[in-house]
Amino acid sequence: MNTKQAPVNVAHVANFYNRYPGESVTFFTRLEIHQPVSGLSLGISIPTGLVSGDARSSARHDDALPSAQIHADGRDLIWSLSAALEAGTVIEYELDALVSPTPEDLTLTTTAIATVEYKDTSASAVEGAAIRVKAKGAYLDYLPALYNQDELMGRLLMLFESFWKPVEGQIDAITNYFDPYLTPSDFLPWLASWMHLALDERWPEEKRRLLLHSAAQLYRMRGTKAGLQRYLEIYTGEVAEITERRASNFRLSEGARLGEGIALGRDNIPHTFDVALRLPPVELPDSNAPDARRQRARKEAERRHTIEQIIESEKPAHTKYQLTISNEQ
Repeated sequence: MNTKQAPVNVAHVANFYNRYPGESVTFFTRLEIHQPVSGLSLGISIPTGLVSGDARSSARHDDALPSAQIHADGRDLIWSLSAALEAGTVIEYELDALVSPTPEDLTLTTTAIATVEYKDTSASAVEGAAIRVKAKGAYLDYLPALYNQDELMGRLLMLFESFWKPVEGQIDAITNYFDPYLTPSDFLPWLASWMHLALDERWPEEKRRLLLHSAAQLYRMRGTKAGLQRYLEIYTGEVAEITERRASNFRLSEGARLGEGIALGRDNIPHTFDVALRLPPVELPDSNAPDARRQRARKEAERRHTIEQIIESEKPAHTKYQLTISNEQ
């Protein structure tokens, strides 16, 4: 199996992928040279429907401006560089274009082709970008049909539609803000406040998201053994062993008498429970640091404190508990 990296890699993207006639778009092309080459050329196709504008490059080419080749489907802009390039060289290009008027919706595709001279042969890399062009603005659909014939009104509404598009995009995706797995990390405390849930910022983000996702289930099981086990599992990643002690271990037979000289015994401790957890040692950024032992002890104490906070918040108020944490080696 040949895993050797290609001599050149090309990335070709646009700053906008949905445009209206008269709006501008900028294409960004990035070349990465992975093997020494003796020269290169880059061709970017501009389809009919786009009018090319200014072009910029981070490298000094043989000619100050790219050459143009016109064909039936548009034109190609070609940059040439005859100098040798070392591995690790990165060259970036920017090309401005304007969307031409069109009577119908269409998709305009540009292609970047990078060709390098490599070991007495040539190698190429290709990348494309597609721009969707809408002939008229969507806002016209909310007006009487009479306005569809007014080109000036259509262009004016396109202007406002472009301004409001980012806001509309947020509105269309607003349901993502209510999903614990999709909402931005900055919104997690806000989403947690809806359920009167305080998130500890020291928790890893993926555990905070899982806690939010499980919040409704945890509220239904609050005060139960299963609820406490689930909460501890979210934080620690391990299933806690919980042993409950009930008041049913004390019995008096028919002939028994309870008086001043009778003791209940130490084993009768109702409304208590034990929590046992086997956890791996906490991870340190540098386990060989001079103060690694002190750092680990501090983090172990912080973890135990967090576990105790979870138990205190989830257990019935009248109960007591004993926590035992052992490390997995």
